[in-house]
Order: sequence, then structure tokens, then C-alpha cells
Amino acid sequence: MFRLTKSFSSRSTLPQQRYMTNKVYGVAKNGATMKIELTEVETKICKVLQGVSTLIAKERPDLPKIESRIAGGWVRDKLLGKDCHDLDVAVNDMMGYEFATFVNKYLKSQGHPTRSIAKIDSNPEKSKHLETATTKLFDQEVDFCNLRTEVYEPGSRIPSHITFGTPTEDAYRRDITINSLFYNVNTMQVEDLTKHGISDLIHGIIRTPLKPFETFHDDPLRVIRCIRFASRFNFEMTPELIEAAKHPEIKDALIHKISRERIGAEFEKMITGPQPLLALCLIHQLELYSIIMQTPSGIINGTVGSETEAVNAVGIVNWLEKNDSLGPSNTVEKRQMILSASVLPYLNVTVEQKKKMMPAVQLVLRDAIKTTNADMNTVSTIFRGIPVLRELAKINKERVVKRSELGMIIRDLGALWETAIKCTLVKELLDTYSDKPWSNNREEIEVDKEISEKYKNLIKKAEDYGIKDCYQWKHLVDGKRASQVIGLKPGPHVTELLKVQMIWQLENPNGTKEECEAVIEKYWSNKH
Repeated sequence: MFRLTKSFSSRSTLPQQRYMTNKVYGVAKNGATMKIELTEVETKICKVLQGVSTLIAKERPDLPKIESRIAGGWVRDKLLGKDCHDLDVAVNDMMGYEFATFVNKYLKSQGHPTRSIAKIDSNPEKSKHLETATTKLFDQEVDFCNLRTEVYEPGSRIPSHITFGTPTEDAYRRDITINSLFYNVNTMQVEDLTKHGISDLIHGIIRTPLKPFETFHDDPLRVIRCIRFASRFNFEMTPELIEAAKHPEIKDALIHKISRERIGAEFEKMITGPQPLLALCLIHQLELYSIIMQTPSGIINGTVGSETEAVNAVGIVNWLEKNDSLGPSNTVEKRQMILSASVLPYLNVTVEQKKKMMPAVQLVLRDAIKTTNADMNTVSTIFRGIPVLRELAKINKERVVKRSELGMIIRDLGALWETAIKCTLVKELLDTYSDKPWSNNREEIEVDKEISEKYKNLIKKAEDYGIKDCYQWKHLVDGKRASQVIGLKPGPHVTELLKVQMIWQLENPNGTKEECEAVIEKYWSNKH
């Protein structure tokens, strides 16, 4: 099934292995045929890079032979038969920017147009540990950097010393073996310098090039990256990796050495990836939920639920997508539902911050995983709607809800009202069937269809009433005119009057402005 042609290099004392491109083939765990096939643009880029190496050899005979290698994700994805548009080129014994200037010099000599080069300086505080140059070759963005080796000091994930490294040293300092592969542009060979990259791709294994504890101790973020790639490709982590990830020292380092922005960025890639449920399961398995979703201080009301609730809630979203019309209808809504499900343990939990009461979930999103204000507003709105919609669905089963009852809730929730209904269904299924194996994709799950029907009926009722977009409706009488009707200047009473008239508008879809003003006047006179 899998044949290799090996050739060895003596440049390093660490083991390394090279595979001729046309001999690297096999079938990966996911069924992909493992063979690198260059596109027309990639072929042209490789020819340019080969020409650059020849040019440098002529102009800089004082340097060792300069070779360029396409690194990491591009090699991995090409071997898996996937498209990849991230071309990261690693160069030996030369900085990326200097190599990029030779690229432009070579292009000019061949009569090709040149492009500007952007130099991105290292910024260790932002996890940018080395200088990078970015340009375009044949409309393909390409990044250039140097091969390197890193030395870490205790207590920091920022390398204290970075130097030019051999290809093998560079491969071993990467996070996992399947990201440590190189495609040597000059030899047209795939280089598996850790001796595990290709085998792990075929067998579906997530493994660190060095001992996992050492790898994670140097950079604890790699624990979360392992989860992301395991969920992305449905690969299995080695037992040694799992043991190291659960080590108290690694957990402590993850809390104190890694910025919340980096954790949030990795989590975002997980929930928007192909298997967010698997990602949540792995987070739970490695006992990292409480670290990723750090509970804020100052809780004054409610109790934080268990992390299994988050896993099962995401599992229910996954189940609904496959089995029910109330599953997410598009990628945007899917992300909203998964994000909300991921933090469902914080539903109905309130905290006090700077003498202000606020939902705990807002602080989890803001401080723990650094989401956007838009995400905070989205999840808060959905959470606000869950108890109200659950009660309304129950009422609608007993008697038909009024047009204004449903309409005012839709206006409060805005464009998220249908998503909130779906998330309310998730919560009810979670409460009703907490013992179901929601995290198991392969097991059939039977539930009472009446639960789903309750929420479908709410959506249908909104359609029948013609109020699906009533959150966009304008008041027949604006606040200024409403104040004039009752003989007062605009003030705090305007909000009350606008609410009263919108309830009337919902109940009287054919009502006129004059009738509306009469209702406002009567309401105010009866109240006073």
C-alpha cells in the first residue's frame, strides 16, 4: 500500500529521511491518496525558486548552497490531496527578506515583472518569533523566512535565542510531525526529517517531533494546536501526548504563559473547522475546558454548569444539523449556535463587575477567549431569549400565542430570533435527554418529536402572522409626536409609549396613524 524511496543526508546528527515526490503515495486514514501534484502556478514558482538558488550561487560563492523548502501545512495538505494557498518558504543560511530580494532580481533577469516585498519584523510578544518577507509570485502570496532553531527559558514561551538552523533542527522545533514536512524545491523531494510525518499522515496520528512534555513545556499553546489539528483531520493523539497535555505543570504553563488572544484564535479555528464537536470532546478529554473558558470572578447569581453540558450541547447542534430542520441553516448560523453551545454552562449566571451586574458569559467571551463585541452581543441575545422562548413554546402548546406576544419577543431578539429558537431547542433537549450519547456521531439517538415541533410551531406562527421581520418595523408614531399627543415634552415616558403602540400595531396590522395616536392618548389618560 505504501512504498518509499529513501535517501539520507549527513548534514545533521539527528535522523532524517527524504522521499522522492513521485514515490510518495499511499492512502491516508481519511482515504486521501498521498501524492504531491503541483499546479501550473506552483510549478512556475518552484522553477523561479530553483533559478534563485542558481543566481545566489553565482553572486555569493562565499555562502553555503542556498536551498528553499516549502514548509509545513502546504506539504501536509498537498499529500492529503487538499488545496492549500499558504506558501511558506524556508531558506537555509539566509534571512527571508534577503532571499526575496534575490527573487525579484531573478525575475527581472528573466523579463518577469517584480512585486514589492513586505518585511514583517519579529515581534515575540505577538508570537512572531522571526523576520518574514511577503511578496507575490504569479499572483500567489508567498512568505519567506529562514530555517531556525529555538532555545526557551523557563517561565516563558518566547524563545530567548533564535539562530539559523538545519532543516532537521527546524523540523524538530515544530508542533507536530505532520506539520514538520518539507518540500525541497531544488531536489523536488518531500523531506520527512522527523521520520514520522508521512507515516502519521497515513495512519491518522497526532504526534510531537520531540517528547511531548518538552514540546509543550517550551510552548504550551501547542497543546491546543494539537487539539485543533486532531479535530480538523479526525486524527488520534498518541497516549504520551495526552498524558503530557494533562500534566499539572503544562496546564499551569498554559494559564500563565499563553495570551488569551492566542487561545481564542485557536478556539475560533476549532469551532469553524470541519469537526467542532470532536474539538470540544478533546478539550474535555484533556481536562482543558475550565482553562480555556476561565470562569470570571464575582459570581452573585446562578451556578456554572459542568463542561459536559458544553460538549453535549455542541453534540445536539451537530445532531440537529443532520436530523432536524431546526439545525443550522448556513455556516454563519452554525458558528453562532456552536459558540453559544460551547459556553452554555454559563447560562443564567450573573456576575458583578465594577458595581455593575452583567451576564457571566459576556466576560467569558470577552476575557477568556477574546471574541468580538459582535459575538458577545450575539450570545447574550440568544441566552436572553432562551427562557422566554421556552416558556412561549409551552404556552403556544396550551393556547395560541398572540401576534403581539410573539412579535415583541422577535423585536427584542432582532435578526437572531430564529437562531435563538433553535438554541432554546438545544437547551430543552439537553435538559430532557442529558443521558443521551450526544458526543457520539455514530450512535442513533431517538427523541420525542413533540419537543422539536413546539419550536417549529413558533416559527410557523411568525410566518402565519407575517411578523418574521417585525424587528425592522418602524413605529407609526415617533417618540416626538407621541409626546405631543399626551401634551408632554419628550422624556423617559417615550420608551413606554413606543412599547404600547408597537403592541397595538402588532395586534392591528391595518391600523392607521390616527387610530394609533388615539390609542396612545387613551392609554396615557387611563394611566393618569
